Formats: sequence, structure tokens, C-alpha cells
Amino acid sequence: MKKIIGIAFCLCLVAVFAFADTSGEIVAIDKDANGNIRVWTSYVVDGKNVESRYPKMINSKEELVYVYCTRYNKRNFLGMSKTEIAERIDEDLKSHSRRLIQKEFNKNAPKTINQIRIDYNAQANQDFVDISFPVLMGRKVIEKEAIIVLDSNNDDVKNKEIRLKTDGTKTITDIIP
Repeated sequence: MKKIIGIAFCLCLVAVFAFADTSGEIVAIDKDANGNIRVWTSYVVDGKNVESRYPKMINSKEELVYVYCTRYNKRNFLGMSKTEIAERIDEDLKSHSRRLIQKEFNKNAPKTINQIRIDYNAQANQDFVDISFPVLMGRKVIEKEAIIVLDSNNDDVKNKEIRLKTDGTKTITDIIP
């Protein structure tokens, strides 16, 4: 019985000290010389602050920590409420946290994410090769121009259509929303 209690106690200690998570904390928000919003974030992977090329800052626990900087300009938040802006920034933090998890996984796992994808694709491609496509033989695709739609005045509205031809000519047309 003492042995079981001892093992359970050791497992509890391991569970308490094993982190297996990634978190990001916004340490500061300011603006740069161009008026872009800068969000300074500290990331922690398995209890250890992730090093970065930026100078250290003080976090909410009064600790000096490495930070990452994400810049946003007004176009990133065009037409968004404060709540939507906060949600967008939170999603960016979560996305970076997931990338850090993948980085740690790649360092510690026997196979990297890329190798797992290669193995999966190799099997999927092998299954695909076994299928024949006689209906595709001899088919042709002919395109005379490429069409590009763009926002020419940076107001997030696509207002120009450009048709490009292989002879170097183009036609520009206004798109009326």
C-alpha cells in the first residue's frame, strides 16, 4: 500500500512540474514612428521564456522577459469594433503559440511534422497512382489572358481589373462596386 501511495505521489509531482503548454502574454502596446500599432508579446513554452531578437521587457509579474513584436496598421482593423480587434490579436497570439508548439515538437519528436506529412503524402500518392485517368489523355487547356483584380487606392475595395496578354499588352478596367 505504501508503495502505491509513493508511486501516486511521484506521479502527482511529475504532473505538477510537467508543463506541455505554450502561452503568450501581451506585455506592452505602443506605436512606431509610422503610426503602426506594435503589440509586444512574451511567449512561454513548457515554463521557459522563448528567446527573441528584441530587447527584454518587464511583464505583469515584474519579470524581465524576451518579447516578440507584431505590427499592425489601420488597414488591418478597417471596419472592426474594439472587440473584433481584440479577437483578431488574440487569434494572432494563438497562431504564433501553435507555431512554437510545432517547433518544439520538431525538436523533440522522432519524426518532424514535415516528415509525417511526407509519409502521409507518399502513401496517399501511391493510392492515387493506382487509379488511371484515360478520359484526361489528349485534353488541352488554352488561356488567352490572365486577369488580376486589385485595390489601387488601399481602401480594401477591389476597384481595378487588369487583363494581361502574352504579347506584353494589358487592359485596365475600373470595377464599380
